[in-house]
Amino acid sequence: MSSVKANEIHLYEGKIYEDHFKKYGIFKNIIDTRDQEDAFYILDLGVIIKKHQDWIKKMSRVVPYYAVKCNPDPMVIKVLAAMNGNFDCASKQEIQQVMELGISPDRIIFANPTKYPSHVKFAKSVGVEKMTVDGKFELYKIKKLFPEAKIVIRFRCDDNSSVTKCLKLGTKFGCEPGDEAKELIQLTKDLGLILYGFSFHVGTPCVEFNAYVRGIEICKELIAYAKSIECNDIKLIDIGGGFPGERDFQIDEISHMINDAIKDIDPTIDIISEPGRYYVTSAFTLASVVHSKKTVSVGNNLKQMYFVSCGVYSGFMEELLNFNSRQPIPLSNSISDKKKYPSSIWGPTLDSLDCIIKDVLLPEYEIGDWFVWKDMGAYTNTITCKFNGFMPPEVYPFIRKSQWEEFCAIIRLNGNSHLFNLE
Repeated sequence: MSSVKANEIHLYEGKIYEDHFKKYGIFKNIIDTRDQEDAFYILDLGVIIKKHQDWIKKMSRVVPYYAVKCNPDPMVIKVLAAMNGNFDCASKQEIQQVMELGISPDRIIFANPTKYPSHVKFAKSVGVEKMTVDGKFELYKIKKLFPEAKIVIRFRCDDNSSVTKCLKLGTKFGCEPGDEAKELIQLTKDLGLILYGFSFHVGTPCVEFNAYVRGIEICKELIAYAKSIECNDIKLIDIGGGFPGERDFQIDEISHMINDAIKDIDPTIDIISEPGRYYVTSAFTLASVVHSKKTVSVGNNLKQMYFVSCGVYSGFMEELLNFNSRQPIPLSNSISDKKKYPSSIWGPTLDSLDCIIKDVLLPEYEIGDWFVWKDMGAYTNTITCKFNGFMPPEVYPFIRKSQWEEFCAIIRLNGNSHLFNLE
C-alpha cells in the first residue's frame, strides 16, 4: 500500500478512503490534485456491493443477471464477477467483455431478441446457450445456426402507469402473450429446439411494480400451455429489468410483491432477472465545471446561460429525450443564499440541442464553479460519443476502507481474489 495522503490508500484502478472521508471531499481532492477541467465521474463501489447483498438477501430465489448494456464500466463488471454475479448480454462484444474475467457461459443470458447471425455463431462457439426470442424468424435463424440453444420466449408486459416516463420496450420487443406466444411455443417444438423458458421486460425504469406480478402470472399460464403440448422441460422464468436504482429507492416493496408472486412456482424452475439501473444509478456521481457563461436580456429580465464540461453527448442523453430532469448541486456551499435568476445549463458542443436544463431558477454562478450531479450511473457513460472532439468523462472508482475489507473477505471465500490481485 502506498500512501497518497494520510486518509487514502492507492488501490489498483481506484482508491480506498477512510470511512469518515466525505464524498464531496473526494471530488475536491480530484479537482485540486489533477488541475481538473473536464467532467468526471466518481464510482462508489460500496454501492454496487450493497445493492447486490440487498438483492440476494431480500429476493433470494430471483438470481440477478446484471444488464451490461446499462453501464459496461470495467470496474462494475469486475466487482460483480468477483461476487459470483451473472450477466445479461446483448451482443458478441458484451459477452466477450464478461468472459474475459473468467465468467462461465452458464452465467450469461444472451437477452437480445434480434441477434446478428455472426453473434449467434459466436455464442455457440463459447457455449452461451440461453437466448431470448420473440418471433418466428429468430427461431428459424437459431435452428440453422445454433440448434442446441436454450430458447427463452419473450412476451410483452409493459408498465402501464400513466404517469411514468418508463420506456415502453414492448413497442419494439416481445410477442403478444396470448395466441402469438402459443404459436411460438408450438413452432419451437416443431423445429426440434429446446424450449427452456419465458421472459418479459416491463420497461425502464418501472413505476408500476404490479407489472412484474402480471408478467409472472403470464409465465405460469404459458408454462401450463407448454406442458399441455408435451413441452415438459421448462427450466427458466426471466422477469427482466426496469428496477429503479436512485439513492432513495428501497427494494423492499417490490421484493415482497415478487416473492409472493413466485412462491408457488415449481422449485425446479430457476427464476432470474436483468437489473441494470438498480445496481449502478446511485453508484455514479458526475462533476462538471462552468467553463463559460453569458447574461442575456429577455424583456425586462436577465437570464443566465452556463456552459459546462458535459452535456447530452457525454452523459445526459435522457435529458435530451425528456426521460429525466436532474438538478445540479453546487460543490461550493457559499452559493445557495444568492438571488436566483432564470437559467439554462448547456453542454460544451456546438449543437443547439446540447442543453441539460432550460429556464429554471438558479443562483448566479461564476466561471470555475463546479456542479455535482447525482444518480448518473444508468445509460449515461454507456451512451456517449466524441462529438466536436469532447471526450467522455473519466471514471474514478473508490471504496470505503471497511467496505473494502468486507469485500476482500467475500471474494476470497468465493475463490475470486485473483480478480483484484489479492493472492
